[in-house]
Amino acid sequence: MKEYLVEEIISETYSALDLSRKKSRETIYAQARAATAMALNKYFSQLPIAAALGVDRSTISYYKSKHEDNLKHWGGYSKAYKTAESIADSKTYHEIRHVGIKTAAKEIESLEKRLKYLRKEKKDLESTNPELILS
Repeated sequence: MKEYLVEEIISETYSALDLSRKKSRETIYAQARAATAMALNKYFSQLPIAAALGVDRSTISYYKSKHEDNLKHWGGYSKAYKTAESIADSKTYHEIRHVGIKTAAKEIESLEKRLKYLRKEKKDLESTNPELILS
């Protein structure tokens, strides 16, 4: 999937949480980073997430190991995660749908070319051997 989506999802999440994207150890910023990383982890590998958030890949692994406990016990994390998850789900759904439509259009074009070729082949066969007229 397109890595530019990672950046879009992060930006929209921080905006929805009314936070700037500063690298801070304050709880709300740490929660936003971890929650956003986990929402993105459903769709992307750890390296592009880490790069976009400005952390190491091992930090994403750490976030993953703590995610369930954070949802239950870290006040504010659940809200940040739900916000990030909603944005990530929406953005990736639209991207997948768009890619799916483009793929289907290419497939239709390919099938139309094949049909044209087969109709020509049929016509050629009928003209060379009239007793084999196919319906």
